[in-house]
Amino acid sequence: MSNIQVSVRIPPHLYEKLLAHTNSLGLSKSKVIALALSNYLETDEPKPSSLEDRMIQLEQRLNSLEFTSPETEPIKKVDGISPQPLPSFKIPPLQLLTVEVPTVNETGEIIEQVSHQVKSFKEELGDGVTLDMIYIPGGTFLMGSPETEKGSQVCEQPQHSVTVEGFFLGQFPITQAQWQVVAHYPKVKRDLNLDPAFFKGCDRPVERISWEDAMEFCDRLSQHSQRPYQLPSEAEWEYACRGGTTTAFSFGATLTGDLANYMAKRLYGGEGFGVYRQETTEVGTFYPNAFGLYDLHGNVWEWCADAWHSNYENAPRAGKSWLSSQTDTRRVLRGGSWDEDAHRCRCASRYAYHPQAVRVNQFGFRVICNFLKI
Repeated sequence: MSNIQVSVRIPPHLYEKLLAHTNSLGLSKSKVIALALSNYLETDEPKPSSLEDRMIQLEQRLNSLEFTSPETEPIKKVDGISPQPLPSFKIPPLQLLTVEVPTVNETGEIIEQVSHQVKSFKEELGDGVTLDMIYIPGGTFLMGSPETEKGSQVCEQPQHSVTVEGFFLGQFPITQAQWQVVAHYPKVKRDLNLDPAFFKGCDRPVERISWEDAMEFCDRLSQHSQRPYQLPSEAEWEYACRGGTTTAFSFGATLTGDLANYMAKRLYGGEGFGVYRQETTEVGTFYPNAFGLYDLHGNVWEWCADAWHSNYENAPRAGKSWLSSQTDTRRVLRGGSWDEDAHRCRCASRYAYHPQAVRVNQFGFRVICNFLKI
């Protein structure tokens, strides 16, 4: 069979993803494109009708090239050439956890408390320190906020449907104890401050962390564990934060100082005045959401992988990071902090800051590991 030349226009954010695959797989850009397209064209699934849907599905196919587990089938040869084998990752033992999750009404009163079971594993970091990773099942959700939501901003619109695949996410923000262990791992690209936090405490979230620091942490942890740790995408973060809800907060229509660490002396809805603690608190002090995740509202802002975009026009719908931005080099933060009003701690709330910024005692992060499908 003779070769056929095909011209394909790849959107900028997919092109950036191809460059990343080129480095990680040791293949040329043309080979990575060929692998992605052959995987897409040879599937028996019905082909999507619109160009936008085709690009979404192509991005999902590209994502499938990034990591593989022992159950993943090998990639087919292209033009008779076998690609280098993709890395495989050891599946750690999983355990079941039971969490109690409250729902509040518009006055902040707990009106229901439901038990949820979640899957998790522990990453052994060393020195008796572990990292708890919670499995987040994949699904589709509405990302962003409606114009009618109190505190909604233009940058959170338009609301749009996003589909994410299953992944593991840190149950808590990275703590100072975890940071100090990983910061002693061998350097990958940049040096790390071993004790950067302003509010000291082993079980408090590490803060005064730049986006570049967080990326180095992920690189060192990945190299040590031989598992792919990264910063979550905005879509993955918001999906995990919502925990299947559509309200402004994962707990319901409002937030209170008994549910999260934020500037609770300023009211959002019909709740009463709460405590403004003026500092971070130990992770896990408050309630989890339905996925078993803590501290998603308040405590510290959390870095995401995405470049900042001023709104969701033309945003990707496959749940991965939106990296291309021609006008802004800032990176996204989510979740609010101990020093923010409740409206900045909503599920949809967004913020941006320069990736080199340090010495901001509101900035922390949590990590994602997305090599498993359960």
